Amino acid sequence: MKKTQKRHPISLFIRSALRSRELAAGSTATGCALLLAAAGGPARAADQAAQPADQTNQEQLQEVVITGIRHSIESAIKAKEKSDLIEETISAEDIGKLPDTTIAESLARLPGVTTQRDSQGNATSVSIRGLGPDFNGYLMNGREQTSTLDSRAVDLSVYPAELIAGATVYKSADAALVTAGLAGTIDQRLVDPLSYDHLIARGSYEFDRYNEGVAGQPVGKGKRYTLSFVDQFADRKLGLAIGFVHTDHDSASLNDSTWGNANYTAISPSGANLGTAQFIGGFNYATNNYSEKRDGGAVILKFKPNDVYQSEIDYYYAKLDLNQHITEAQAGFAFGGPAINTITNATVVNGIIDSGTIAEAPYTNTATNPSNNGNPLIDRNEVIFDQDTIESFGWNHAVMLADDWNVSLDINHNRAQRIERDNEAYATIDGANTLSFTNGVAAVGGGVANVTLATPYTDPTQVFIHSIDGWSGVSYPAGTPFAGDTVPQAGYSKGPTITDTLYAARLDFGHTLTGNSLFSQLQFGANVSKRDKEYITDEGLIISTNPGGYGDIAFPGNAFVAHDVGGTGLDFLSFSPAAQLWPGAQLLAKYNDDILSKTWTVTEKVNTLYAKLDVKTEWAGIPVRGNVGVQEVFTNQSSQGYRANVGSSVTLTNPAVTLTEMGTSYADFLPSLNLTGDFGNGNLLRFAAAEQIARPDMTAMRNSLAVTLDTTSNPTPPAGTVTTYNTLVGSAGNPDLRPFKATAFDLSYEKYFQTKAYVSAAVFYKALNTYITQFTNFCGYDFTQTAAALGLALPTGPSGGCGGGALGTYTEQINGHGGNLRGLELAASLPFGMLTPWLDGFGATASYSSTLSSVVVPNTIGLNPAQQVPANLTMPLPDLSHVNVKGILYFEKWGFSAFVADNKRSQYIGSVANQTVGGYPALVYIEPQRWVSAQAGYEFQSGWLKGFGLRFEGNNLNKPKYQTQQAFGGPVTTVQTGANYDLRFFYKFEP
Repeated sequence: MKKTQKRHPISLFIRSALRSRELAAGSTATGCALLLAAAGGPARAADQAAQPADQTNQEQLQEVVITGIRHSIESAIKAKEKSDLIEETISAEDIGKLPDTTIAESLARLPGVTTQRDSQGNATSVSIRGLGPDFNGYLMNGREQTSTLDSRAVDLSVYPAELIAGATVYKSADAALVTAGLAGTIDQRLVDPLSYDHLIARGSYEFDRYNEGVAGQPVGKGKRYTLSFVDQFADRKLGLAIGFVHTDHDSASLNDSTWGNANYTAISPSGANLGTAQFIGGFNYATNNYSEKRDGGAVILKFKPNDVYQSEIDYYYAKLDLNQHITEAQAGFAFGGPAINTITNATVVNGIIDSGTIAEAPYTNTATNPSNNGNPLIDRNEVIFDQDTIESFGWNHAVMLADDWNVSLDINHNRAQRIERDNEAYATIDGANTLSFTNGVAAVGGGVANVTLATPYTDPTQVFIHSIDGWSGVSYPAGTPFAGDTVPQAGYSKGPTITDTLYAARLDFGHTLTGNSLFSQLQFGANVSKRDKEYITDEGLIISTNPGGYGDIAFPGNAFVAHDVGGTGLDFLSFSPAAQLWPGAQLLAKYNDDILSKTWTVTEKVNTLYAKLDVKTEWAGIPVRGNVGVQEVFTNQSSQGYRANVGSSVTLTNPAVTLTEMGTSYADFLPSLNLTGDFGNGNLLRFAAAEQIARPDMTAMRNSLAVTLDTTSNPTPPAGTVTTYNTLVGSAGNPDLRPFKATAFDLSYEKYFQTKAYVSAAVFYKALNTYITQFTNFCGYDFTQTAAALGLALPTGPSGGCGGGALGTYTEQINGHGGNLRGLELAASLPFGMLTPWLDGFGATASYSSTLSSVVVPNTIGLNPAQQVPANLTMPLPDLSHVNVKGILYFEKWGFSAFVADNKRSQYIGSVANQTVGGYPALVYIEPQRWVSAQAGYEFQSGWLKGFGLRFEGNNLNKPKYQTQQAFGGPVTTVQTGANYDLRFFYKFEP
């Protein structure tokens, strides 16, 4: 179905330019919002090898000519109806039309799919059918994707929606769906450039505003632009698509906090003692500058010289750069060390010092006195940054061996890396100084004081970075040049570098079966993969390169002056401490059980064999289609980590010395069945059954171990209680963990009204045969072998009543058993034009899902993987929302388009990442959430402006509150998020 268009002058001009002699040889026809095809998935991609090539292209061409949100919804309905699996699909126009900046936002609109949003209101990950993001399979073009996060869950906010124009969520299993998830599988699809029959070029530019409507917070501003082309060459034997997306925005905020009020001796300007009056005991006033830059690109090259052979190479790239720079004025007066209790030149108003002067002593920094000696004002610079990079490469070959045999080979590589740091630096002047303030009454009441300095903190020859108040809390060990002296701390650095690398190859065979009344096709193959994930933590003190780390560190050459820091009127010399630090500074690593547990590696070698028969038959006169198949998955997993005699006390030498490796191997047999009965008139009944797995959280698999003798607990606890005093206490990962495993059943009824509308009702049940949870064995773990391996003596003498000798307390991840997950999903899509012509152009989609679980796990709310789990306390299954409701009301006609969308999610226990940089994600209760978004736009349909358009979008229009609880029924922490708006101008060229 070839779409015929009348050419207009702009189109003719651009077409002639693109076809000019100079550009003909190197034309870079690109595709951006067109870069991913809506239809297809890993199972379907493998099946394509069994279809005649010309048939496949015809189907794709038919999908391409469909445009507009209404038609895109119809395309998704058509794909859902024709699929042999239970699935949900987003077509290219769905993503292109809806106000989505990332694929996470788009997926959240599908039935049974919910999103977890961060405190800024951004969708970062999705849950399918009530199970957390780690239970999903993540694919691109049917290939497993790596992750920048701590484990397997993929941060979907890194994928720009313009480059991911099509995605399918598979809810039932399929033998050809390799590396699938237990909850479901998300497959993002790149476009086939030969599915188009002409050049298409698109460009857009938009203006963004963030966080509108939050009292006391400034509005962030940004921009976003996209470029894309797709074209064909050599008589449509060669196709090329390239696309690029860039977005950036900046925002700033002022943060103020005081340390409470204190009493001072107030001395008047004339020297008179005014007695005792109040002023703040210290403060932290800061200016917070936030910037975000995202770039994404994709290239697809396809060669199809004939109907027998085809080859495709694709490359996807995404980069995320988040930077938060905090310039802070920090001062400890009465509550500092040493305390300052006198304010001179004071004026007192109703018992409060409204203005005055505070003397600052000169700074001295030696091995025996690494302190500021009473200099209370610190120029504090902190940079928190996150740099993510994702690269995905694939090369696919498909050959028709005969009319009824075909083969395909796919080779792919995927790499994801996150560099995350929180670097701090502290500075003062070396000489004595005088701090003067006004507006003290307002400061005592929670406002901000106005501050001036006799010697400003702006001259790099006077302001230096150096140790403050002996903050390190650790001394140099015996046998070192500064043995027993307090280690200086001129700053602090922490944060992980996460690198996830995957190499894989897949071979598929397809054979068409003729003369068989039950099966129509045989498909079998193998997938081989090797995945390595490293989580390497660099944490420690920033000190001078001088002997012992003492002395001044000069500001780097790129330092600048930050004005009116925190609204105080102070100007500070400032800079951005980078990952590699700066000249004159070095990192002095430190170690304890928590730090050592955050360095590990996991290696997985997974070989999968599969076979599948497509079903096409009749039972009792009812056409039945589907498939039956099996996977045999062979896994060899190993992990490296530090294993040491270490507790929470800090040491400057690594007690583990080197990484230790352990691992295991196992096999999983995974049968699957999908059947669809066609009762005619658009009525379908689907049934699916399968064994499903989800591999363990990689953090849980770490081969780390920390054991120490408890010498701090109460040796004589009250009657009826015990403590771990004088017993061994340890925590560890578990490299021998087996996957989560479930037996799943699905039943779905679907009614289709042509390809325009449908209603569906589905139920599902998953019997969780095994799951993974954190568990503490109180007082009953036998440390005999562990203590011997670490050279640790077993304790003797009285204990706090907990064990004794070899018996102690041990925390690790274990495989638990039992429980189920069950749910109901209702969905409908209706164009109102089917009801009456008067409503042509209007329509609605809606869905409702309810999920329940009998699984009860130990309560790990707020705990990291090494912390003890309280006895006899339980919690529901994490990430499970009982109810999720969503709806979209839309209009599209005459070039106009508009919609309003609403999404609600009930309370759930969510994993909140990076509450502190370098820390593991922690579970918290997340209160019910609701998000409202809308869009309105117009695209010119004819004349000189044909192809031009504009679109105004809004997200988080209801300014939702992000509310969390550390315990059920406990205090609620609230973060108010604002609305986000963008105005987009675009042009689409089709000759």
